[in-house]
Amino acid sequence: MDDICFGSHSERQRKHFTRDHWCCLDHSFTSLPLFVGNIPSCAPSPSQCFRKTHRFAGWSALLLLWAFIILTISYDPKTKSYSNDLGSRLIKQQEFWYTTAITITIIMPWMTVRRVPVKVSSPSGHASIIKFEGGVKGGILGRIIPSPLPKWHAFGIISDGKKQHMMLAGAVGDFTKSLVSNPPSHLWARHVHFAGLPYLVNMYDRVLVVATGSGICVFLSFLLQPCSADVCVLWVAKGIEQNFGKEIKEMMSGHPKDKVIVLETAVLGRPNMSKMSVDATRNWGAQVVIVTSNPEGSRDVVDACNVSGIPAFGPIWDS
Repeated sequence: MDDICFGSHSERQRKHFTRDHWCCLDHSFTSLPLFVGNIPSCAPSPSQCFRKTHRFAGWSALLLLWAFIILTISYDPKTKSYSNDLGSRLIKQQEFWYTTAITITIIMPWMTVRRVPVKVSSPSGHASIIKFEGGVKGGILGRIIPSPLPKWHAFGIISDGKKQHMMLAGAVGDFTKSLVSNPPSHLWARHVHFAGLPYLVNMYDRVLVVATGSGICVFLSFLLQPCSADVCVLWVAKGIEQNFGKEIKEMMSGHPKDKVIVLETAVLGRPNMSKMSVDATRNWGAQVVIVTSNPEGSRDVVDACNVSGIPAFGPIWDS
């Protein structure tokens, strides 16, 4: 008798477990990697895992959402059949318009992706300079990639605002190392650039920018083209001309010398960046400090400035 009761109960549950429930369950399983993949203990490289899971699992979740909406709207539970008049039913449902807006928002950035010619030069094995056609204003970042589906790489843009712009990429990962060892003639790029952390320079009258290594590239545009802010520079790097080339060194040389501090670590050793940033801010009377360095370096400078009562900003991820 117990077996019969259990069997009839299971049968009732199976009947009530509709296709809507299955769609919701599939959507939940697809969304699960979005959360698990971003737990630091589950991902050896959180930033890369973040990009990959949110792109591919996000697309899968969107496709399942479309399937769920179409199936639920077209299905008539009274007749237990699908309606042929799907179009008129869809346009009357707010879920359809919400999902349409989400889909358009996802597709729009991909409409700006182009394969563009580039000129890549490597002053040394530690960095490469990638040149593109067309000028860009200061404080803007760009995204490039050898092929459009893997993760995109964002770099600060150097430009005088006229005929060309360039990116300075330190050889620290597989992609940036390949730019040095095997320079490409073309790269995929997004033609719509986005404002990065350096764009904050435009919000102040007097700014101290602090950079280590190739992080200087995000600030160089403010030295090459007219800027509303008075920009002072603190740059710490090793083997400047050898690693970054004569062109980058000349860009720095064009800025007033009383507003530039360049420390060559190969000669002077590694300085106390936090103390130097605080002292330089007070000496120049800067209103804010903007720093691009490795995660630890950026955090140390920002913390030291905050303790001293100086507003300071740094990147979330390593720059």
